[in-house]
Amino acid sequence: MKRRRKNQKRERAIMLGSSVLVLTALTMTGIYVKEKNQPRDDGYVVDLSQLEMSSMEDDIQKEELPEDSQTVSSSKVENKKTLWEEDSYDPLLGEYDFMNEIGLEETENGFLAANEELSFSEEEQLLWPVVGNVLINYSMEKPVYFSTLKQYKCNPAIVIQAKEGQNIHAAARGRVTEIKKTEELGNVITMDLGSGYEIFYGQLDNIQVKEGDMVEKEDYIGDVAAPTKYYSVEGDNVYFALKKNGEPVNPMTKLQ
Repeated sequence: MKRRRKNQKRERAIMLGSSVLVLTALTMTGIYVKEKNQPRDDGYVVDLSQLEMSSMEDDIQKEELPEDSQTVSSSKVENKKTLWEEDSYDPLLGEYDFMNEIGLEETENGFLAANEELSFSEEEQLLWPVVGNVLINYSMEKPVYFSTLKQYKCNPAIVIQAKEGQNIHAAARGRVTEIKKTEELGNVITMDLGSGYEIFYGQLDNIQVKEGDMVEKEDYIGDVAAPTKYYSVEGDNVYFALKKNGEPVNPMTKLQ
């Protein structure tokens, strides 16, 4: 009987010990699994949520661009950017502002290069800016008489009789380089004709061009203004001068 009880105590002790070992093993296993699932702080953790957000942003950007722009390969876009500035690409239109980047300006007669080199041949002739008699001739070799000033002086231009409000037309094709106002000549337009030639129109009003404009031959550029006090006796007129390389040229030798 005593032996039986002793055996029962031994079995209980064995069972209790086994239970403790099992619980210990389970506890250790749980700790190991938990540590195994913790992200490693070694810089190699991949954040799947960030990848998903990046993918979603890429999809949104593709949806915002036109279909045509999505079909352009990255290599083609890079090639275009070597020709034109990046800012010229319009993502809404899916194209580059070609005309703006290569320096073209739109006119009624098409596109003209903003940096186009002008030329004016020796044989080329000028149009009369207005139709009228010459009140004061060009004269740089000897003085001519100015009625308003009541004196003789050299004249590097011709003074053409006109009527206030009469239209003035460009005598040649050129680019407007300066628009200014002087006490003697009022509003003056200077145009570069190329090949060293410049042309000057004085006594203007209601000017139709601005600095930098390309002007074609016969284009309307303004109206005849009331004469300044320096030409009050001569009356309404257009001051018309021509220079080559800064030196005065007689306009009458070029007028048709």
